Amino acid sequence: MLDELEYIAPTGIARLLCQYLPDKKAEIFDVGCGTGLTCRFLSDSGYDALDGIDLSPDMVRVAEQQGIYRELIVGDVNEPIERESASYDGVISSGTFTHGHVGPDPLDDIFRILRPDGVLACTVHIDLWESQGFKQKFESLVHDGTARCLQLRKDKYYETGNIDGWFCVYQKAR
Repeated sequence: MLDELEYIAPTGIARLLCQYLPDKKAEIFDVGCGTGLTCRFLSDSGYDALDGIDLSPDMVRVAEQQGIYRELIVGDVNEPIERESASYDGVISSGTFTHGHVGPDPLDDIFRILRPDGVLACTVHIDLWESQGFKQKFESLVHDGTARCLQLRKDKYYETGNIDGWFCVYQKAR
């Protein structure tokens, strides 16, 4: 159904991650993996060390059917993510930081599971950027030396829609 609506955000953010994390052997964690749209692009691009988490068991079942993930877990990213610190080269998330889903607090844990120089590529709905504290959170992560901004731009979630999201790429400090 999302394909019918020309939902381009998953592919757009996946392209950005590929640009900043070109190593096809990179281990990548998909936060809010849903049905696997974002990692489908990564898999088709040659990445095969893909893991994911989603709150919905039904979404995880659909993602499993894609046959592209090493491991999928049902979990709430508002709680600590059950992963070792510094265990991923990349984290990707599309459509998770949006209305009624997840606020900016999990970003601390996301950067915890990234390896030094690891890359986070995510979308944040434009309406939440300031009102829910995403702008302030990312600025804080940069200010305290946890991360540096590689790219930050507004773009469309849907091919025929308006500019409705921030496309963010941040790198964890060494």
